[in-house]
Amino acid sequence: MARNALLGFALLTALAGCSPSGDATEAQAAEAQLAALRAHNDSLRQVRPVVAPAAAPDTGASSTLAATTPGADSVRSDTVTVAEAALADSIQKAREIEVMRETFAYAGGARDPFASLINGSSTGPQIADLDLVGVYQDLRSTGNSVVVLREKATAKRHKMRVGDQLGRARLVQIRPRDAVFTIRDFGFERQETLSLRKQEVETP
Repeated sequence: MARNALLGFALLTALAGCSPSGDATEAQAAEAQLAALRAHNDSLRQVRPVVAPAAAPDTGASSTLAATTPGADSVRSDTVTVAEAALADSIQKAREIEVMRETFAYAGGARDPFASLINGSSTGPQIADLDLVGVYQDLRSTGNSVVVLREKATAKRHKMRVGDQLGRARLVQIRPRDAVFTIRDFGFERQETLSLRKQEVETP
């Protein structure tokens, strides 16, 4: 703006300094330049108010964006804080919960369903693999009566009284020539009897 005013002042000075005998063409050219300068200044004055309002929305958008960004950061920070608090609360509740392990006990005639089918008390010779080779009876006290069993495969001998157990078989009765056993299989009981062979000698 100051540059255009200075240029116009220079043109007016040049017109004033021209002598009356100067060239008319130069004067007309100077007047034409002055008119063009005035028209240019008027156009700038008309355009400037239009451009200023157009630039205003950009400034508002920038300020809006600048004002919105810190809000988003604060919301994100609040979300992280809430998540951390929830996690800490869950861990605290998990520590307060007391876990008790269930225990099971079985008594009586029922078989423990969790007991192994193969254990120390049942790993022994089967009744079919045994022979009754001797019966020693005490007529005065039946608790002193003894039977002698022999394994067929290894010839190993076993002495048993009433109440003794061999494998899954329990001796329940001793007769003059027989030994009665009770065998428990999966909760069911059955009886098996072993007898002396004819060539075996009975000891009174």
